[in-house]
Amino acid sequence: MNKKILILALIGIFILVVASFSFLLLTPKTNSRERINILLLGADARTNQTHGFTDSIGILSIDKNTKEVCLLSIPRDTRVQIDGNGVDKINHAYAYGDVNNTIKTVENFLDVKIDYYILVDFTDFKEMVDTLGGITMYVEPHVSAARPELHGKTGESRLTGAEALTYLRFRSDNASEGGRIKRHQQAIKAIINEALNPSNILEAPTVFNMLRENVKTNIPPLETTVIEKLITGFDIDNATTGVVTGEYTHINGINYMIPDMNKTEETVIKLGLRN
Repeated sequence: MNKKILILALIGIFILVVASFSFLLLTPKTNSRERINILLLGADARTNQTHGFTDSIGILSIDKNTKEVCLLSIPRDTRVQIDGNGVDKINHAYAYGDVNNTIKTVENFLDVKIDYYILVDFTDFKEMVDTLGGITMYVEPHVSAARPELHGKTGESRLTGAEALTYLRFRSDNASEGGRIKRHQQAIKAIINEALNPSNILEAPTVFNMLRENVKTNIPPLETTVIEKLITGFDIDNATTGVVTGEYTHINGINYMIPDMNKTEETVIKLGLRN
């Protein structure tokens, strides 16, 4: 499985957006802290009434001095206080409002500062994949066995849009949200690689336009530390990672993860997210 974090997979899209000069209208933020925290969001299931739900939520943190990185994953079912909407799953913050609402919810929940965000909307994912004639992804045998919609495909497999989306949404194993985040990383990079394939050159503009419309960020081009790390990337095996943990329970028929705030605090401190 590809071990690059979401931020590396998005570099091709980021360059395209920067090239369009749309970020030049933004004023870079002043950050006197030692770290830069970037909220990584993968949105899905958009409706006419909502923006959709952020099924992947994570914080990528970069040390400005050492360039070392860490990643905190937040399960989408985590039960938190959402500004103006009471207590609910953290992935509902985006549906209730927008990216800013999600940022505020994460900041209040963890008592950390979010400097920037990258949001990937998977609304047009199936269409993008099918436009390219499919994408190649690594499918674990246990995922294939659990999802008949994958038609028995395992290992490096060519997936249709519907199959790829089924694979992305899988989280019924020990990896849970961490597995979903990795699959999202793998899928975005697979789309970029496929669009750059000479055989798909005629379809590339259509796909990249879809990607550009479905990837949003407020990282300005003058943020050299972030851009350097975007370009160089990093191996997750050499990164410090953490996950918000807790106890899963049903409340009024709805499944929630009640976070263990003591362990969460320990993880936030270990990752240095407040430095």
